Amino acid sequence: MESERKILNLLGFFCPIPINETRIALSELSEGDIIEVICDDRETLRDIPLLCKRLNVSLLSVEEESGEFSFLIRNSAVLEEI
Repeated sequence: MESERKILNLLGFFCPIPINETRIALSELSEGDIIEVICDDRETLRDIPLLCKRLNVSLLSVEEESGEFSFLIRNSAVLEEI
């Protein structure tokens, strides 16, 4: 079974929206699927890694370009419905 890759564009949104939307998106993915979360809220540099740790999912990479942050996350846990 091939993994799905989803992009979640959260440019222009500020805390807590990026965290809430990322949590919801992860709950809709199958185990092994990958999501790329794109944000421009600097707080996400702290909040998304903490969310990943709390949800036991894998933060594969964090990149920054021109004030935009890209988080690559693999859903490595089956999450309960919110």
